[in-house]
Amino acid sequence: MYFFTKFISPILFLTFSLTVLGQTTSASKDPIDKQYESCIGTNQTTQGMIECAQIAEKAWDGELNKNYKQLMTLLAPDEKELLKKAQISWLAYRDNENKFSGTMYYNMQGSMWLITAADRTRSIVKARAIELKMYYEILKDK
Repeated sequence: MYFFTKFISPILFLTFSLTVLGQTTSASKDPIDKQYESCIGTNQTTQGMIECAQIAEKAWDGELNKNYKQLMTLLAPDEKELLKKAQISWLAYRDNENKFSGTMYYNMQGSMWLITAADRTRSIVKARAIELKMYYEILKDK
């Protein structure tokens, strides 16, 4: 059992993780992500990469707002109120997380951390946009 938990389990986990990650092909990527990767590929400076992350964040914010509005059309009045409260809480989380991670990354040595801070902001908005879309997709066929 010791051998399994110490050696086999991590290998199985790694194999599964790589399989799942490998399934994300460029054909299945969101157009915003494709544009972001293309932008990063042609803007190899620190400022260029930060601007790419900011452009992608704005695009994901547009998706987030679209998904929120679509989701609201499917909800009962009490669910709408709960989603509004959840979104207000998420906005506070986003702002506080960006303040924290931005401060942490900006205080670190090296320009790569500035890029990381911008990408963190992008990824927070992307995650919420995807989450709202998931809720919409579940409810639209109900």
